[in-house]
Amino acid sequence: MNLITRKKEYINKAIAVFKQDGLRLSLEEVAGKMGITKKTIYNHFDSKDELLKECILSISSDMREAMGGLDDRTRSAIENMRQAFSRINDFFTVLSPIFFYDIMRLNPNQAMAEHLIGSDLFQQKMEINLKQGIEDGIYRKNLDVEFISRYIAYSVFGFYINGLINRNPYITKSYFADIAEYNLRAIVSEKGELLL
Repeated sequence: MNLITRKKEYINKAIAVFKQDGLRLSLEEVAGKMGITKKTIYNHFDSKDELLKECILSISSDMREAMGGLDDRTRSAIENMRQAFSRINDFFTVLSPIFFYDIMRLNPNQAMAEHLIGSDLFQQKMEINLKQGIEDGIYRKNLDVEFISRYIAYSVFGFYINGLINRNPYITKSYFADIAEYNLRAIVSEKGELLL
């Protein structure tokens, strides 16, 4: 196994530990739960902060992959929105609230930077999705694409993240699917209604 593959394996194992136990563990505790020594971690990462940074970057990459289908031209815009929101839901389901809360509290600068990058990408992909739906006649022609994409991005992630931070009991397991269906009903044309 080469160095890059091994480092990625350690990042994945560390993510699993952090998801289960939060970020307050010492590097020695993290290593023990990963089944390796602290020295092995130091062979690949300079510090716990570097390991955590790599974990956050990996999670952000997974999030970008989850929203990747929003602009797939091989399916309808409606299918893309449903599928992307389902994948985003799956992503957040495995990302435990304790882990997410700890990231926001203990590493707010990097968490906020990754959040901004992710929400900007989501907004761009939503714009493409909306334009595709308008071109295909399944979304209403009079949509303000920039406003709607910004609204969906902020409302979806802002409400969800705020809900996690404040331990909001109203976040359901079907939150993202519900949001997708709610927004689709608001933007589809008569032709698009037939696809709902």
